[in-house]
Parts: sequence; structure tokens; C-alpha cells
Amino acid sequence: MAISRTSGQASRWPLPGSGAISLVNAGLEGFVRAAALEAPSGIRVNAVSPPWVSETLSRLGMEGEGGLPASVVAQAYARAVETPVTGQVIEPGADVDG
Repeated sequence: MAISRTSGQASRWPLPGSGAISLVNAGLEGFVRAAALEAPSGIRVNAVSPPWVSETLSRLGMEGEGGLPASVVAQAYARAVETPVTGQVIEPGADVDG
């Protein structure tokens, strides 16, 4: 069984006015790391920490710079669910799976 949560870049790169969301993201990432240590055998816990999704930026009328395509973000969720990793914060696009 795999449990995957969504955090965000604000845990590592906060912006002015992002205090609350930075707190939530960092807390969630810490929880994932600790929960993986305490989870019963066979239960994996990970987080995916995507940047903005390009398609979302486009729909909002914003420039797509800094965003990743939804297909790349989806690959990170697939990795969290389909591979044996646990206790990880997976950043889409940060590493390329062979």
C-alpha cells in the first residue's frame, strides 16, 4: 500500500506572504519522513512536491516560466505509488527516471 501526499516548493523556497503555506508544506514533508519510519511493514509514505503546473499557469493567464507540464508531474506521482521508495519528498523534474 502506498500513501502519497502533495506538498509544495514553498517548504524550501518561501516568498513574502507565504508563511502559512510554507509551514504546512514543511510540516507535511516532515510528517512523511517520520510516518515512513513508523508505518507497518508494506505501507509506504511519500510526498510529491511539484512546482506550478504549466497548464494551470496557462489557464490562469500567467507566464509558464517555472512550471512543469502535467505529464512530468504525473510521473512523480506514479513513482511515489509504483516504486518501493518510502519516506521521500519527490520533486518532479528534479531527477529523470531511466
